[in-house]
Amino acid sequence: MTYGVVSSANAINPDKHNVVIPTNIRLARNPSSNLDSRVSSTLIDYRGRLWIGTWQGLMQIDQRTGAAINSISLPNSTVTALLEDRRGYFWVGTTSGLYQIDPSSGKIENIAIQLSSSRILSLAMDRAGFIWVGTDQGLTRISPYNAETYARMPDLPGTAANVMQFDNAGNLWVGTLNGLVKINPGTAKITARIPYVSGQIVQAIAVEPSGKIWAGTPRNVLEINPKTNKAIARINSVTGRDIVALASHKNGELWIGMRDGLVLANTYNGAITSSIYNLPSSSVINLLVHNQQIWIGTEDGLGKINTQLKKSEIPNANATVVYTTQK
Repeated sequence: MTYGVVSSANAINPDKHNVVIPTNIRLARNPSSNLDSRVSSTLIDYRGRLWIGTWQGLMQIDQRTGAAINSISLPNSTVTALLEDRRGYFWVGTTSGLYQIDPSSGKIENIAIQLSSSRILSLAMDRAGFIWVGTDQGLTRISPYNAETYARMPDLPGTAANVMQFDNAGNLWVGTLNGLVKINPGTAKITARIPYVSGQIVQAIAVEPSGKIWAGTPRNVLEINPKTNKAIARINSVTGRDIVALASHKNGELWIGMRDGLVLANTYNGAITSSIYNLPSSSVINLLVHNQQIWIGTEDGLGKINTQLKKSEIPNANATVVYTTQK
């Protein structure tokens, strides 16, 4: 079972002007021009294959060696979001459109053309198998078979659907420029706006196995009770830091990815259990927990670490760099 969500690297943040300037310019293992080594999205498909979406396209990575063993050509190589549907097709969001891809052949099966905007920020799949597409101009629900539009939510509070996650009850939580909303996917109606989070940019969401909702903003990590729809706590130890990605696989533990590092927090008392070092870059973009590994997409490559930290690794632990570029 996989918990956590791939956080959109292209989430809009007007305070940051959505511009990221790499601290180092590097050459890739497989050199090509104008390389950008940020890993914007991460996916392990139903066959156990590791895929990464980058600003240079979609690639399959050998989990042991870090070598790029396959790549899929797209009309736009700037990948911002990645999802696998029930039939094993990939949905690949870019800065100029959404494509359904057959990963076996690399063939584009469908192109979603009736979206609120062509700038894709996030993707999620509901219990019925429909694909929810978050853009900078609202939400669209489409068919997984032909990309036909079934519902539109252009008037989303905060407009941009930066990040999405389904909770244990099947509700859709959407982080926007103006807070966090809860949506009934069957009716495509907003059922709650979280009061304390309103006015804040939400750019990361995670759901604990117990059902707790965690939301990350440029200033804090907040806990939301999914039954009362109220923010009930925050993790004070990361207050003031820019929270970009969250992932949970175990009650009481939350992985927090920030612009300046990755930590593991005890959500019962808010303490930082461990700080993670040896990342490809200290600027974390997305997190994905699969089995006992957490995959860490950064501005400068992909790392991983075992979620079951040994006592000797606390409070500091080193990640393994899986894929990066060479100096």
